[in-house]
Amino acid sequence: MEQQEIFTGEMIARVADHLEEAGIAGEALKELTGKIVYEVASMIDGVSEISFEGSEAHPYLTFQKGEDEIVHLGGNSYMHELVFGILNAMFNENT
Repeated sequence: MEQQEIFTGEMIARVADHLEEAGIAGEALKELTGKIVYEVASMIDGVSEISFEGSEAHPYLTFQKGEDEIVHLGGNSYMHELVFGILNAMFNENT
């Protein structure tokens, strides 16, 4: 769970930085950041169908912990459920 929270927060921060560099600010920055990160997280989580010309892709999120340990939740990840809570916390800290 902690790794998913860290990863989601980092996605939000990086997307927001790029959008800010492009001149997007205020509520538009928060809204667009949330939409983009939610979409990407949904694809990683396997919530959104990913296919091309009849071939499907099914992501399987894992994290490396130390040199020899792989951590997995045991099923699909659920970062998409964390996006807006983390987004609100991050944007409230900065306003």
